[in-house]
Amino acid sequence: MNKKILTLLASMSLAFFMSACGDDNSSSTGVDCLENESCLDDDLSSASDDESSSSVKGKSSSSSKAKSSSSVKKDEKSSSSEKDAKSSSSKKDEKSSSSAKKDDKSSSSEKVESSSSEAESSSSEEPESSSSVELKVTYLSETPNAADLEVSGDTLFAVFQRYVPVTGGADFKEPGLLAMYKLSDGTLLDTIPLLTKNPMAVKVVKGNVYVGTQGEYNPVTWGIDADDNRGIEKIDLKNKKSELWVSGAELGGGVNLMEVNAKEGKAYVAVYRAYGDVFVVEVDLASKSVKSVGKEVDATGGLFYDANKNLLYIGDRGVVDLTTFEASDMGVRAYDGTTFTSLTSEEPYEFLYQPYSITVAGGELFVYVSDYSSGALYWFEEGEFNDEDRIQFSADAVIRNVNGKLIVLDRGDKGSIAEVNASAKTVAWQAALNKDNPYDIVAIDNNTAWVAMYDVGEIRKISLTDGSTISSIDTKELSAKKVEVVE
Repeated sequence: MNKKILTLLASMSLAFFMSACGDDNSSSTGVDCLENESCLDDDLSSASDDESSSSVKGKSSSSSKAKSSSSVKKDEKSSSSEKDAKSSSSKKDEKSSSSAKKDDKSSSSEKVESSSSEAESSSSEEPESSSSVELKVTYLSETPNAADLEVSGDTLFAVFQRYVPVTGGADFKEPGLLAMYKLSDGTLLDTIPLLTKNPMAVKVVKGNVYVGTQGEYNPVTWGIDADDNRGIEKIDLKNKKSELWVSGAELGGGVNLMEVNAKEGKAYVAVYRAYGDVFVVEVDLASKSVKSVGKEVDATGGLFYDANKNLLYIGDRGVVDLTTFEASDMGVRAYDGTTFTSLTSEEPYEFLYQPYSITVAGGELFVYVSDYSSGALYWFEEGEFNDEDRIQFSADAVIRNVNGKLIVLDRGDKGSIAEVNASAKTVAWQAALNKDNPYDIVAIDNNTAWVAMYDVGEIRKISLTDGSTISSIDTKELSAKKVEVVE
């Protein structure tokens, strides 16, 4: 299929339901809790002991199924994929429904006590059960849609979008959810409901947890409103509360991608307003100040912050002419806090397709390009991108630095994971996952990692030696649900 047709398919899909494709740079592996390596875990422990909070514990599915007892509320957001295009970005981009109502938002959880060895899942809005009342819980979706992972100390953080698939899109029944697991074995530690819908990224900065949300589409304009129904939330782990720290009104839209400069306490956010209109802002997380970064057109092509060089890399997908279906002004930009520089030439473009995902491994800059159907891995050397040597992968893959390893998550053809030797530019190994949409990956140690599976209720533990599956966390019960009272 030629490039024009592929670009048309992508444009049509994204024009209706563009949401943040997790292609964007994901959680950095091993973010430190700067004051104390284990302070986040201490907060989780103290929250468990506090009478005003509820602690939920579970087990990896390799032993017994984890059942969540944290509270959940109604409202949420997300994005989905258009299966005809086999695009995970459209899987996130197709989903949208009614806008979030701020009055319905809640950040507190009710204390739940288990009467058996397994804690039954409950909601803060459910009536208390008695000897004459039985609660029937029906899960409305097979997956809560894990969108991003983060690690700090011994804790794995995951954010879930929790929409309900409906014909032509999605219905958001509940707010986004933050879940915390024991990093080593996936034991569920606790969950905290978010205030807004469609979480796209979770980051840890100076011991604080931040979640970026895009919210729902405006059903009339198909854009993202700049309002208080989205933005950057700050999580109070001890009191199990979330606060809308920087709103979408202040950002100018919804959070599509988010990277952080942990040392300086800054967040870099790709702010989504409409298809093809995604700009980048710098947010001081202490003062909440927001400033523009540069001249990008569509920053959904990836964000990556290189702490060693103090550079933010931006993948700009440019402008697609809907008459000729040709892309222009696409490329990779670099921002050092002051200067905005283009790393790619204007014409002809070195890339076969538009930028899609960015990372640095082995001291070199790698860019994955994609038209949502085909893609390839490029690398930057001697001041330019090599336009002859590249590694081809199917569909829309994203790239991550996992403990120094260059990992490719291929989201098409039932999903696969591969390691590319960053110096030799060859594929070291590749393994099938047999599930669509592997969405993010973070390291547990030098030998293992967790992979978030978007279209199934699972976070999978894999070997970093050969990609084989070791065990998994069952996340289905964090999905949106319906609770009925049975007399």
